[in-house]
Amino acid sequence: MGDDQADAGARALASRMLERTEEVAAAVVARINALIPAYAERVPLAELRRSVAEHYRVVFQGLVDPTLDGDAPADLAGRARAAEGVPMSAVFEAYQIFLSSIWEHLSQAAERDEVAPRVAVRAASELWRRLSGFTDVMSDSYRAELEARIRSHEQRRSALVQALLEGHLSEPELWEAADVLRLPHQGPYVVIAARVAGAGEHGVAGIEDGLRELSITSAWRLLHDVEIGLASLPGAGDQLDQLIEALTSGSAGRVGISPLFDDLTGTAQALKLARIALRGADGTGKVVVFGRDSLSVAAASAPDVMARLARAILSGLEPMAAEDRAVLLDTFGAWLNHGGSADEAARRLYVHPNTVRYRLRRLEERTGRTLSDPRHVAELSLAFEVDRGRVAALAEDEGE
Repeated sequence: MGDDQADAGARALASRMLERTEEVAAAVVARINALIPAYAERVPLAELRRSVAEHYRVVFQGLVDPTLDGDAPADLAGRARAAEGVPMSAVFEAYQIFLSSIWEHLSQAAERDEVAPRVAVRAASELWRRLSGFTDVMSDSYRAELEARIRSHEQRRSALVQALLEGHLSEPELWEAADVLRLPHQGPYVVIAARVAGAGEHGVAGIEDGLRELSITSAWRLLHDVEIGLASLPGAGDQLDQLIEALTSGSAGRVGISPLFDDLTGTAQALKLARIALRGADGTGKVVVFGRDSLSVAAASAPDVMARLARAILSGLEPMAAEDRAVLLDTFGAWLNHGGSADEAARRLYVHPNTVRYRLRRLEERTGRTLSDPRHVAELSLAFEVDRGRVAALAEDEGE
């Protein structure tokens, strides 16, 4: 039998197979639903039957007209199954069931009609070619639809977070936003502001998943200078400590956290406080909670005024070499952090306690303030926090 005769025979066989489209589609659908629970649960019966019938027609119409474009059914199936939440592995399994079922029907028809071997081979070749095309198109379309839905979902989440932060939502809209963001309708909540290294970079990459493992639900919005988060802390104090620990270990830069608040209408105000706390944080990975570290927050509240005040208090250090000035202030900071103990500060700095006392006396002489006077200690502490924030900001700017 020549090629022309084989092609003619294949076309005749295809025409007979097309007459059985609905019958075969019903059998294939029944087998898919019986063997793949995801299809039975998520794909409407009429839609699955239509899809199988369209795939079947494309296979055998391709034998009648080899120029036929057969991508449409697989493209639609890929997008639909992704939208319905059917796992891709289940979709591939359904295609295998489709193939085996069609092969069985084709073999039976060829045997019943005593089709010549070359005709059967020709029909089988078209069946395999079409199936390969189906799976390629389906998988591409499935991934494209899934990615589009993820982008759309994330864009909506991001827009809702932004609206919450800006205080643009009415009360009914607040509860709708909370539902979409999977946040409870009642606090306590906090707002988090994490400094980013550059536009498009995360301040705390992967933090949402990490917090979820701690039973902390959160939603995030990436801006050009900070990454903003809104977190629910039903465990209040304990969970706040867990949040601080997670941010300390996972942040690329400084982080500020607002005080706890109970109503989502307070989100915009909480953001302002989180940003003030962020300005009070110093150094990479430093986390400041508004209200917990009062000196840091006060130092950051009015930057211009505080900078002038700090310069006035520390003016006696200006003639010193930068390195010597830093040694005195670092020693004072260690003394503060260890409850005014020279011995503990010395252990922290790996120096002798007398060295700490000598440096502190020099600080007193240079600033005209004594560490035995609580008011003078308060003034020096505030100036120290302002200066430390300035130095940290300069270091970060140089690092960029």
